[in-house]
Amino acid sequence: MASPPRPAPSYPDIPRRKVDFDFDPQSVPRDFYAGDAVQSLVLTALSLVFPDGERFFVESVLRYRDHIDDPELARAVKGFAAQEGMHARAHAAFNAMARAHGLDVAEDLEREVRHLLSVGRKRRPPAARLAVTCALEHFTAILAEQLLTDEAHRSSFHPSVRSLWVWHALEESEHKAVAFDVFQKVSGSYVIRARAMVIASAFFIGFIAYSHFRLLAARGLLGDVRGQLRAFDYLWLRRGLFRRLIPAYLDYFRPSFHPNDRDTTALLDRWREHLFGPGGTLRASLDDAAV
Repeated sequence: MASPPRPAPSYPDIPRRKVDFDFDPQSVPRDFYAGDAVQSLVLTALSLVFPDGERFFVESVLRYRDHIDDPELARAVKGFAAQEGMHARAHAAFNAMARAHGLDVAEDLEREVRHLLSVGRKRRPPAARLAVTCALEHFTAILAEQLLTDEAHRSSFHPSVRSLWVWHALEESEHKAVAFDVFQKVSGSYVIRARAMVIASAFFIGFIAYSHFRLLAARGLLGDVRGQLRAFDYLWLRRGLFRRLIPAYLDYFRPSFHPNDRDTTALLDRWREHLFGPGGTLRASLDDAAV
């Protein structure tokens, strides 16, 4: 029996929020996640990808802005670009804090990210770059949903950095369908989309693993077998933070997949109020003129 047709997309307001974060190395502990060095460096490796990665996403989507005749989607694209630009800026500050903690290798890794994306721009056609953006936006969307729903996960972040990751998760969830819908309008090829996810997964997971190895080496932790086993258990086995993402990840390969199949409307309403409502935890850091 065929699935009923999905209603025409409706794009909620995607606001530009200028949030000021102060990552003072004296106030942010080096092991900011659960007081655990190995697990904290996984997140640092992830953050190192964001500044140039987010810029790549924006370029890939804006490349097609003249092809978008839907005014609601055109407005959503502007919101997407503004949010991703702020994420790049915030994570650049976070990464500078990591370097201040003695991780000089972080600068080399950011340079390598920049080089890989430059090669991708030169060698892959625009539709393929947009498909890679859709794939990586799916990664960030399912990571974001997990963070917003898993209190133990959120609580493991030190308060000095927790707001960055929660704010980023909120906004990734707000604009999770934008790149995908642009791709559907300008291409819609399932083969391109699925192939891009396979390629993006290999590069993304491979580079995070490589960066984590380099960061561990810089901290002198390659010999910390107990810490690495503890992190593996947390991420893949009993706690299974990453393992639990596998069904949502594989869902992307359904031909009929759409990011909004995972309805996070109520979740996002709750977090918008928590972060930016009256008395919200980030209200004082928000530039109201930028909303």
